[in-house]
Amino acid sequence: MTVSSENESLIASQEETRPWGRDLAILIFALLFPTALTYAYFVWGLSAAPNAAKFLYLIGKTIQFAFPIVIVAFVLKKRFLARPFNSGGVLVGSLFGLLVGLTIFVAGRYGLTSPTFSDSDFVLQLRREFSVRVLALGLATKPAFLATSIFYSIIHSGLEEYYWRWFTFGRVSRFVKLVPSILITNVAFTLHHIVVLGAYFGYNNVLTWVCSFGVFIGGVVWQTIYHKTDSIYGGWISHGFVDAGIYAIGFLILP
Repeated sequence: MTVSSENESLIASQEETRPWGRDLAILIFALLFPTALTYAYFVWGLSAAPNAAKFLYLIGKTIQFAFPIVIVAFVLKKRFLARPFNSGGVLVGSLFGLLVGLTIFVAGRYGLTSPTFSDSDFVLQLRREFSVRVLALGLATKPAFLATSIFYSIIHSGLEEYYWRWFTFGRVSRFVKLVPSILITNVAFTLHHIVVLGAYFGYNNVLTWVCSFGVFIGGVVWQTIYHKTDSIYGGWISHGFVDAGIYAIGFLILP
């Protein structure tokens, strides 16, 4: 009984000295910075100085994806090692990603090219918003847009999985249990997509919120794959297929 009491006292002491304030600050930054960054380069940067959007994007993305490495290596002082390939979740992730990516492309292509919608005010406004942003980000040529499409589908999708599924989910799960961790992480993951969708469709358009809910569901699926397999690879491949479907639509409306 004495030993048990001593152990309980030691655990309580460790809980009291654990740097919860620091961990909470890291968590808040990880959850909210991508949304602030997206607004900065995708909305505010368009009306700022020339090349502001490109500058904000490059600097912001560097900060975002370097942040986990800096925190783990220099703040938490833990070894940061890339894990070897793990095939767990790859099949289900690939099937999910292909299905969603193809669905997005087919729906987008129909909406952009069908006689019913192609000349509508909504599609014309969408094309204008797209043109403004690809021009501001230096992506208005087919080679530049193709290179960006490949980067997002292969590299950026993996960086987002490492940032959201491994790092951010790992921080959130220190505070709450599994299901709330998944929900909180993927609400934050969805927020910066709302900024993008709202810029294109309008925040009062139901399509913005339907697509945002789809982003949330995708994030939950990828988070579940990560939790079940302890690997980002299944989600990474799945995420890449979805991004490829989205960028394929971009080619259809590239000026």
